[in-house]
Amino acid sequence: MRAFAMFGVVMVHATSFATVDMREDSLFGLYNFLNIFSKFGTTTFIFLSAFILFYTYFNQPFTMSDTIRFYKKRLKFIVVPYVLFSGFYFVLNWYGSGTPWDTSLMLESFWLKLAIGKSHAHLYFIIINIQFYLLFPFLLFMLKRLRKYAAAFVLIGITLQWGFYIGNVLSWDVPNRNSWAFSFLSYYFLGAFAGIYYEKIKAWLLSQHSSDSSWRKVIFVLTGAVWMSASTIAVYIMYQERLHKVELHPLVFEAFWNAYTLITAMIFLIIAVYIGNKKSWLLGVMRRIGVYSFGIYLVHPFILAIYRKFPLNTDSSLLKLAWYGGGFFMAIAASYVVVYAITRLGGWTWIFFGKLPGQLRDSRSSEKPPRMAPEAKAWL
Repeated sequence: MRAFAMFGVVMVHATSFATVDMREDSLFGLYNFLNIFSKFGTTTFIFLSAFILFYTYFNQPFTMSDTIRFYKKRLKFIVVPYVLFSGFYFVLNWYGSGTPWDTSLMLESFWLKLAIGKSHAHLYFIIINIQFYLLFPFLLFMLKRLRKYAAAFVLIGITLQWGFYIGNVLSWDVPNRNSWAFSFLSYYFLGAFAGIYYEKIKAWLLSQHSSDSSWRKVIFVLTGAVWMSASTIAVYIMYQERLHKVELHPLVFEAFWNAYTLITAMIFLIIAVYIGNKKSWLLGVMRRIGVYSFGIYLVHPFILAIYRKFPLNTDSSLLKLAWYGGGFFMAIAASYVVVYAITRLGGWTWIFFGKLPGQLRDSRSSEKPPRMAPEAKAWL
């Protein structure tokens, strides 16, 4: 699942320039489709964060000492890499803008960008996750005591998220809306629900009973129809807006995109259930990408920036498409190599990419062992 999400994130960034520079090209519709259809990456990562945390901790005691240990580990393995990469991208962007070097001015700007995840376009996701980490012990405590209402948690998340959306449009006008966890509560709460009930969900999906099989087919068909409709409409709305300046109310796009990405997270979970125990070289590659996804997430914009220094000067639409496709594959492959190589330098490299598999094998964590392979929750 994390590999799927990573592909989505990189595809969005690999095609972002194309949605601006290629509007007169005959293949603009394809670029727009790839860019909008792939916007499930961040939301799937948020879903996974909640899924893994609630799956791991919901049926275990979570004392004050556990809470302190939980925060220490997130501070060490998430916040430290975030601060380092925020500084790296801030300096890189400052240099690229040609703005004169002024330490006091730079520090003033940096602290603000650090607080809202704006040192570079992709870092807001980590700020959102940090906010969810702050909420997690409280939500875990509440759900353990309201266990029978956990199924309503998803509806509560959707309601709160849309309350924030509507309130922001009507009155609040909150700047940097996507830097606030309220914008993604539906994905977090859906992930929490899936984590709590995962064993039941998995048993139902893999059930051999004919009655369950019939219901599964009906549910899959209806869900697939909604998923295809929502994704198609979201892509079309942005196509019309980008190419023909047709502007609808922003919440119209949000509604279809929200429905599409919520269903996408569950589709990926279903796929993972069915293929999770299978063995093939392709699944092996995807698992490795998933394991190193935090590092790839942090590094890939830098790889893309280097790649874009060597544009392809041609009028051929197909060659330009190949060049943009090369950026996508280069961002994945080169980022993986960079992260893999650096983590092999020693255990101290957690300061860049958090806790990774090589370090996990040697760690003597005082946390209670999770109910899944350690690699599965390496950076969440």
